[in-house]
Amino acid sequence: MRKWVGRMGVFLFVFGLCLNGARAEDICSKVTIETLKLQIPFIFPKDARIVSKKNVKGFCEVILNIRGRNFPFYVGKDFVILGQMFSQKKNLSAITLKKLAQEKEKEEQKLFKKLKPEVEKVVAIEYKPSVQTQRTIYMFTDPVCPWCHRAEAFIKKVAKEYNATFKIIFFPVHLPKGKEKAIEAVCRHLDLDGYLKEDWRKGKNTQKFQCKEGKELLEKSIKLAKKLAIRGVPTFFLDNGQRVVGANIERLKKALEGKKEVKYR
Repeated sequence: MRKWVGRMGVFLFVFGLCLNGARAEDICSKVTIETLKLQIPFIFPKDARIVSKKNVKGFCEVILNIRGRNFPFYVGKDFVILGQMFSQKKNLSAITLKKLAQEKEKEEQKLFKKLKPEVEKVVAIEYKPSVQTQRTIYMFTDPVCPWCHRAEAFIKKVAKEYNATFKIIFFPVHLPKGKEKAIEAVCRHLDLDGYLKEDWRKGKNTQKFQCKEGKELLEKSIKLAKKLAIRGVPTFFLDNGQRVVGANIERLKKALEGKKEVKYR
């Protein structure tokens, strides 16, 4: 996959023949995943899907989502151009990708707000820096994820700086250990201080703390994470549903400060 993506840069790759006079208005109606596969020698993953297609400068601009990332293609009658299109000093591909990213972000926010009551029910650990906080940060994490540990080390600092409550929800991606440790954290009734300590994570008593309460909570949180299309951890959500992916605390701070950072994904 990495080699495949590496070829998806700003360079243009042409496969097949010329347009041969095909009418522009007919091009997009005939473009499908199957017709793209006939022209492109790369192997598409099963989850590849078309998220957008429209006529641009006589071509069909197709935005293909592959494993969570969007890539632009420009399709003619019997050829495909892979890359970015420029016109009058404007990057038309980037404009489309940005618009799609903004639309996706709005949909994600709407979905989170809709599912927020369910989110509250699967909170495993809550931390408040003061009695009255002004906002809430939801963090999906895995007890054995090293990147999550880096982000978790800043929870108290960020909570205090922005007067925010942190609510931790488990979504283990390192199986089976991550799942077992998540259940253990719930069954131990750990608070944030206890959770951040290394002793329980490295301990060998995990099987003694696999209670029914922990298993049920984790089952619900995993189902919820899938509804929210969370692909990795750590993943943060703000009150308004804005999503911040990864252990980049500076990016989280920018989101808390209302500074927009749209990712073309």
